[in-house]
Amino acid sequence: MKKWLGIDIGGTFIKYGIVNENYQIEKRWKIPTLEITHKDEFFDYICANMEDCKEVNGIGVCSPGLIDSDYVIQTFIVPKLDPIRGSNIAKEIASRTGNRVTVINDAKAAGLCELKLGNAKGTQSSAFFIIGTGIGGCICNSEDVVYGVDGFAGEFHFIPYITDEKKQQAWKRGRVSSVQGLVNNYNSRVMEQQQVKYGHEVTALYLSGDESAGKIVDEWLFKIAVHLMSVTVSLNPEVICIGGGISEEEWFLKALSKKYHALCMDIFQGIDFLHTRIIPCKYRNDSNLLGAILKFEIEEKKERAD
Repeated sequence: MKKWLGIDIGGTFIKYGIVNENYQIEKRWKIPTLEITHKDEFFDYICANMEDCKEVNGIGVCSPGLIDSDYVIQTFIVPKLDPIRGSNIAKEIASRTGNRVTVINDAKAAGLCELKLGNAKGTQSSAFFIIGTGIGGCICNSEDVVYGVDGFAGEFHFIPYITDEKKQQAWKRGRVSSVQGLVNNYNSRVMEQQQVKYGHEVTALYLSGDESAGKIVDEWLFKIAVHLMSVTVSLNPEVICIGGGISEEEWFLKALSKKYHALCMDIFQGIDFLHTRIIPCKYRNDSNLLGAILKFEIEEKKERAD
């Protein structure tokens, strides 16, 4: 049975998984993402924590950031990953392991997984909205990820909104609809000793009935609904799959759907004609690793066809 190694490079952890041809993760492990200043040390660290790669057919990698067709990270991501900006991830890992390597953006990996294996399977059009420290995004047709001319298609984090008309200033909408946006908003409105580090701390307060947290979470849900409306009117896909850790919370999807439908009623004066569905991702935390392997298979098939 064929096996591949999947690697999910993140700002907090680097996750590994041995995946078989039935897309089952047979073994998984992770290491913390360290503050390393040089790219060579960073890739040495990634490869030193792999297991023996001789038994795998290849390595599929996913990472945040805009990744071009040569597998080079073109944009700033998070401080801990900045040393690898401008690096060809595939070449760096291949040179250290001797394996064939492919690379895909992490949100696009999640979308590809859901398209081929998950809740978007069989759809003609789909979008993926991954809520985390930022907002990851992906667009798919019936067959594959839609990348756009620069690989920037689906980067929903960067949808702008005006913050000051007179100064002609705008922000990335992902800054307010992400989990980090929730944390930042909460911390700006409470005493210093009440401030939190993680989004789940705010939502736990909300679920316990805390009034301040309740208002802030309600505002956050509205911001996400507005963000989803931008996706809907731009693409009108069959489904928008919501991912990220928060998507595993049943209350969250119910509350978000209610906000989204209310916004549709307000803007469109109706909703019966709108068939875009808001649904959760199926594979959740495994979607990145599985999508990275699916990307490897797609590229391998293309090479054989050529």
